[in-house]
Amino acid sequence: MPGRGVADRLEAARFRVEDVCARLISPSPEMLDSCSGELESAIAEMAGTVSFLRQAGGDAEALAEAWHLQTAVRRAGTLLEKAADYHNRWARRLASMSEGYRPGGEPAAMAHTGRICLQA
Repeated sequence: MPGRGVADRLEAARFRVEDVCARLISPSPEMLDSCSGELESAIAEMAGTVSFLRQAGGDAEALAEAWHLQTAVRRAGTLLEKAADYHNRWARRLASMSEGYRPGGEPAAMAHTGRICLQA
């Protein structure tokens, strides 16, 4: 695969990750579900270019696109961390409202029901 093909594939992966970032700014459950598939697709695209990126070592365009992709992935990671933190804070608040507090002042652990996720 010539260097331009590597840059194109990295650019396609970056567009997927940037699209996920845009959706993570104000996520809904449906959006979050679709984000995982997009991120998996971007990861597969990146994995397919690793050996070609090594061969394109001096290709400035491919290296620049790899840097842009890395920036987008870091942003997506930050947004996912913020979403997890938000969810965890709401879970603690819900636990304190429904289960009360422990003697040390921490919210009691909430009893979670089992969940099953089936995908076809």
